Amino acid sequence: MNFTQLYYVKTITETGSITKAATLLHITQSALSQSISHLEDELNLKLFQRQKSGTTLTPQGKEIYPFILDLLEQESTLYEKIETLNSEMKGTLSIATVPSLFMTIVPSVMSTFKRDNPNIDVQITEAENDEVQRLVVSGEADIGLYTILKEEDLDVRGARYAPLFSSGFTAIVPSDSKLAYYKQLSLEDIKGFPFILNDRNFYKKNIQNFEEKNGSINLLFSTENVGVLFNSVAEGLGISILSDLMVESTPYYQRDMITTVSVGAPFNQMIEYGVLYMEDSEKQKQISEFTKYLVKAAHDNH
Repeated sequence: MNFTQLYYVKTITETGSITKAATLLHITQSALSQSISHLEDELNLKLFQRQKSGTTLTPQGKEIYPFILDLLEQESTLYEKIETLNSEMKGTLSIATVPSLFMTIVPSVMSTFKRDNPNIDVQITEAENDEVQRLVVSGEADIGLYTILKEEDLDVRGARYAPLFSSGFTAIVPSDSKLAYYKQLSLEDIKGFPFILNDRNFYKKNIQNFEEKNGSINLLFSTENVGVLFNSVAEGLGISILSDLMVESTPYYQRDMITTVSVGAPFNQMIEYGVLYMEDSEKQKQISEFTKYLVKAAHDNH
């Protein structure tokens, strides 16, 4: 007994005719009759009877017919599952990301992506922007979550870039600070207040450039730990400058423990966040799928 024979039984029952069933099944009438005869011999049951009204199930055939339908339904479910398993993406996907994305949209994207693609092992590395680019170009990372300030930053041979969204920068100050009432703060305004520096290249370079022309700021300390930075500002220890993206997601801002103030040059610019990958990567399917999740998250949140 096999599924083909069971499907033959179903087709004959539905058409009420071996001739019509053979036509629908694209086999000869004799081949169909022979297959049913072999099945009846194997089961030791007579399944069909010929009458003037056509070919119908025998009483015994009627009793087992529901089980035949169940088996055919299970066959369909089985093949659907096999197709799903064969279409599932597998392997590894290595992602390098800048910190601002790692602490905001990446965790939620990862959670959804892993739920839908359990057979892909995702590995994440946090790195500065230049290092993200290097990891992608060298093949050490399949995807780079990356920022650009100007068009020439995209000049990476053999790479593709997909933009996600743009974000600016803001000064963060304690909610009870007099600076909270400013419409905009310049670095000159900030110079006399204790300053907590986000110890990442972009921030360090801009502060260093300012200090070379205008003298030193009142640096309290530098840290790569954004949680420490937020907590220190909330406790009134100093002020800082961060990307809007990082500030909007922190509970300190949501609970009015810190206040944002527009900031002037050189932080009065927009940065674009996007996905960087090599066009000759062997993991284009996985990259494309993960990028879809990123684009959806960016659209939902910005």
